[in-house]
Amino acid sequence: MKFIAIIIILILNMYLLSFAKYQWKNNKLSAIGSLLIAIISFVLPTYIILIR
Repeated sequence: MKFIAIIIILILNMYLLSFAKYQWKNNKLSAIGSLLIAIISFVLPTYIILIR
């Protein structure tokens, strides 16, 4: 059950990663910020789900 939640979080982050890829050509700072938010929004819930 935990891994299903992790997969759902990853699927939801795919949109943000797609936005970061699109922005890389035009605005690198925005792409880096989006990438950072995507990484944090994946790592923190995953860490909490697996440790708890």
